[in-house]
Amino acid sequence: MRRPLRSSGDLIADRRYAYALDLFHAGDATAAVDLFEQALERAPQWAAGWLALGRARRAAFDPAGAAAAFRESLRLDPKDEGGASLELATLDAAVTIDSAPPAYVTALFDAYAPEFDAALIERLGYSAPSAIASRLRAVIPPREPKRFSRALDLGCGTGLAGEALRLDIAYLEGVDLSSGMAEQARDKGVYDALFTGDLADHLVAPGEAFDLILAADVFSYIGDLSRIISLIANRLSPGGYCAFTVEKEERQDWRIRESLRFAHSEDYLRRLAEAARLRIVTIEETVLRRDRGADIVGLVAIFKRDDAPLSLRPLQSAGEPVPSDRPEASLH
Repeated sequence: MRRPLRSSGDLIADRRYAYALDLFHAGDATAAVDLFEQALERAPQWAAGWLALGRARRAAFDPAGAAAAFRESLRLDPKDEGGASLELATLDAAVTIDSAPPAYVTALFDAYAPEFDAALIERLGYSAPSAIASRLRAVIPPREPKRFSRALDLGCGTGLAGEALRLDIAYLEGVDLSSGMAEQARDKGVYDALFTGDLADHLVAPGEAFDLILAADVFSYIGDLSRIISLIANRLSPGGYCAFTVEKEERQDWRIRESLRFAHSEDYLRRLAEAARLRIVTIEETVLRRDRGADIVGLVAIFKRDDAPLSLRPLQSAGEPVPSDRPEASLH
């Protein structure tokens, strides 16, 4: 996802940045570094410029210089709209981050909202909503009048998961951090109620329980899932289900991938279910989408709440998350 350039306030700096970006995408990272540095000489307080410089330095095999640039971007943009902390965590094992900054997620999807459906479905073969829907229908028999009386779609985006399951749900509620994405969903008329805000805050807010809580391609922006799964468990009605997807990780509980998205292991999901006192209905491997011509393998998980709610308690991790290998050059 490439976002529109925010001007530095200096026309010459903006022009050098644009030339550098062209060079970067043409594969000449070294020349791009030089032009990004020239742009920053004129606009040293430009967080986006430092972020771009960091990515170019990384592609030019200068990890120390890249880390320094990412730190400067983060200093200038403490809310981290550009995601410098995620970039930094892929380079420095001493840096740990357990979720994407809210400002980063909001800015990313607000900019992407108008073309989201076309980009994911037509170009990337996105299938997380349909994968969840097909597996829910396979394990839960039809009921009258609907399979689910009340459902919550966490990180509902433009409403793709809602569309995939609307016929199975009597009342469907959606929440998303991005107002741009929620507006796209509102235009479809899929949801009975839509909210913009933090997912965890929405789960702890007063309200009725749900017999289904969905999270399609949402946990790619959260590393440590223990709290969110516990919150979901407490918001489910007895006999309720949660269904979600994650990108599949083989080595660790979770880690940041080259795409700056988080991946999670099957063993980690199983321990999360146990800690939240949820029964595992199924965990199945599937292809979620394509990225740079390669299939992104993920897991579809369905958990069920059979007993009473629980008090929140942290999951004991099998090991600390580790940063991924050096990411491929990417200027979103």
